[in-house]
Order: sequence, then structure tokens, then C-alpha cells
Amino acid sequence: MLSQDKQSKARADDLLEWLRSYANERINSRLIDERRCIPPYIVLDLGNRGLLGMQVPPNYGGIGLSNQDTLRVIQQLGAIDPTLASFVGVHNVLGIRPLMNYAGDQLRDELLPLIATGRELAAFALTEPGAGSNPQAISAKATPDSQGGWRLQGTKIWIGSAAWASVINVFVQTFDAEGQYLGVSGFVVRQGTTGLRQGPEALTMGLRGMVQNAVYLDNVSIDSEHLLGEMGVGMKAAQDAMMHGRL
Repeated sequence: MLSQDKQSKARADDLLEWLRSYANERINSRLIDERRCIPPYIVLDLGNRGLLGMQVPPNYGGIGLSNQDTLRVIQQLGAIDPTLASFVGVHNVLGIRPLMNYAGDQLRDELLPLIATGRELAAFALTEPGAGSNPQAISAKATPDSQGGWRLQGTKIWIGSAAWASVINVFVQTFDAEGQYLGVSGFVVRQGTTGLRQGPEALTMGLRGMVQNAVYLDNVSIDSEHLLGEMGVGMKAAQDAMMHGRL
């Protein structure tokens, strides 16, 4: 039986061989750029081959690649088309990693098998009109409701894959019922939740096929089971994802 490292390398080797063949036959970067959209069949094919759950354990539907082997695949994607590398990276790191490392067991069991296989996509909402390089300056907030949950209000911008995502990791300032500040918290918000609205796309000069858009939180109701980690320490989950993404 192969060791975990050898299994990871073998899976990555297979993916690299498939990607090089697939790129020649099925990927037209010029059309992706001109149409400002990744064709749906490419998203489905990437999901079916495991690229949308590269570091998720196999018991959740992923392929359990090591950091090194994941980077080999991302490097090859970048050589083929930077838009696809960005799309896959956002989903795997900013979308999946906070769920995998900070969501509760019930939420992981429910969402990871769908997201790791590409049946659904995940996004990460931190940036705001007044808070880009300084995430501590975000103004979106969460306040307690009368049912033991939270109400989220605010605006996020330039959120990669947000309009396509079924799950969005949202980071907000949190306050208790008396208005006392509790810190930044992260919540998992499902598409279709009342009050969650998708805003206009940000049309870029490069990587034009990468969807990114504003997200509006209009009194979104969310329960505490959708919290990422502990209340008030959401920046730990956000920074973990962002630092890992720098690779």
C-alpha cells in the first residue's frame, strides 16, 4: 500500500497528465477572455477530476493532496490559463479552507462533499469599499437577533466567484445586545438566504473570465451553527486562508 505522500504524488501526476491533454483539446483561453466567462463544462470537468477539492480528505470527497502537490497542479494551471488558476485557487483556499479548518462538524459533513466535488462552489467575502488592504477596517456588522442568532448587514466588493457560489464565508464586525464590540467573526452564508443579494460584477482588464462581484447583506439572518471558529476571532480563519493562499 502506498504511503500518503506517494498517493498524493501519484494523484497529482495523473492530474498533470490529464490537464496537459485537456488544455490542448478543450480549453480556449481567448474565448474565455472575450466572453468573460469560464464555460460550464470546464467547471464540471475540473470538479469531476478532483481539482475543486485538492486538499480535502477523501472521506469528504476530496483527493487529499499535499501542499507541494497542490502547488504543482496550480503551477500547471497557471501555465495553461491564469484565469483558471485563480478560479481553482479561490475555491480551494478561500472557499474550502475556512470550512475545513473552522466550521463545526455538522456544517463540514453537510457542505464539504458537495464543494469538494465541484457540485457547489465556495467564496470568501472580506473586502469592502472602505476596507481593502486593511481588513480590520471592515464596517459590515453582525448583531444578535431575538432567536439566539445573528443579523448581518453590510456590503462586500470584488468577491471572487460570489455570484456562482452556493456558500460564502462572510467576515463582519460583531456586537452584543448592549452594543459592546466582540471582534471580527466569520459566518458561513448559503446562497438563497433571505437578505443575501448579489451585486454587479466588477469587469476587469485582465483575467476577464474570473467572476467577481459585490455582495449585499441586507439584514441576513444566520444562526450560531454557521459560525467559523469562535465568536470574535474570525480573523484567525481569514488570515489562515489568506496566508495559505499566498503560496
